[in-house]
Amino acid sequence: MADEVPRRAMWAGLRSQLVMLTSQFLTSADDYQRFRAVCKSWRSAIPLRPDHLPTQLPFLLLVSTSEPRFRSAFRLTGASTGNVRSLPNTANMSCIGTSFGWLILLSMEGHLINLFNPVTAEDIRLPSLDGLPFDHVAPDADAAAIVVEKAVLSSDPTLDRDFVVVLFIRDVNIGWCTWRQGDESWTTNANPGVQPTSRMRDVVPYGNRMLCAIYGGNDCLAVLQIDPGPPGRATIAAWYGMPTCVPRTYRPTHLVVSNGELLLVTFDYNRTADGEMTPGFRVFRLETGGINRPAVAIEVEDIDNRILFLSQSSSVSVGAEDLGFQGNAIYFVFKEEIEQGEYRSLWNVGVQNLESGEITEVVDSDVTDESGLKWPIRSSDVPRWVPPNLRSYNQ
Repeated sequence: MADEVPRRAMWAGLRSQLVMLTSQFLTSADDYQRFRAVCKSWRSAIPLRPDHLPTQLPFLLLVSTSEPRFRSAFRLTGASTGNVRSLPNTANMSCIGTSFGWLILLSMEGHLINLFNPVTAEDIRLPSLDGLPFDHVAPDADAAAIVVEKAVLSSDPTLDRDFVVVLFIRDVNIGWCTWRQGDESWTTNANPGVQPTSRMRDVVPYGNRMLCAIYGGNDCLAVLQIDPGPPGRATIAAWYGMPTCVPRTYRPTHLVVSNGELLLVTFDYNRTADGEMTPGFRVFRLETGGINRPAVAIEVEDIDNRILFLSQSSSVSVGAEDLGFQGNAIYFVFKEEIEQGEYRSLWNVGVQNLESGEITEVVDSDVTDESGLKWPIRSSDVPRWVPPNLRSYNQ
């Protein structure tokens, strides 16, 4: 014990140039965070957001409302919760969206919205939804009164202080409400020219203060323009019918921003070389068009050696070069019904090779029998892929 204090002082006394040089050999975001946490002098010697780190894999995060302290995280390099900070008490809270590595959490008791970064443990509290012109606030689940569908951020809060939170609600007269930093309450956004009558399937931020959303059975495509205000607002800039080459289906459909392009990924049946129809994902490069130019979709079989991670309103695309994983692959979350005395539902993860069309289950590295990752479904929340965001909101 007597040697512990001098040893700590020795590490803290390393020259800042040596600390910086050593940090350049770290390739994992987790290791980099632990390195900065050693002492105050090390934190001051290296930046919060390093430039040298290669592409980081997203982790799959599950937040449970039914069990206050149940949460799990999974990475392809190993199943572990050690690389994710403790979440706030999630009792009576639902994750209604993720954007740029931030979780958007809805409290069912006070109708409060929180933005939470599971990597840096930063928390941004937003105003209550009380006072908006609807009677009930509930997450998107199998309940009788459902008004909250999805939520998305217009930009990364750690890079853009004029970010806008857009909350999509299921109501006849109001499509969504918005909030930006400095607003004391939520702003309702009415679009009398276009009123979506079918349910939203997915929505993603892309471009410069834009959102893209799809509705119905891949029937319609909407482009929303974000005005940071104040107050922050989102208005429909364009509304199109979906190009006819995109299958009309209520099977899972996702929008993904990948290497600067907007992709639409939908589950359908693919025809093999033998003429057989097999289930799998089809990928379309989507051009949203303009005022006098319709949207265009082109089916692609090669996504430039990238990996797509699909989940509800939180899909992620990363390059495969630095990761040691096979590119042109799609990882996705799906439900599985199993019988163990009684039927139970499980979350599982699969991967599709775009070149061959083959689909396999992702193996949990902590299980010796090489079974797939299986999480019991305990609530209406779904697992979401979250890219690690090391930037600090308060930097």
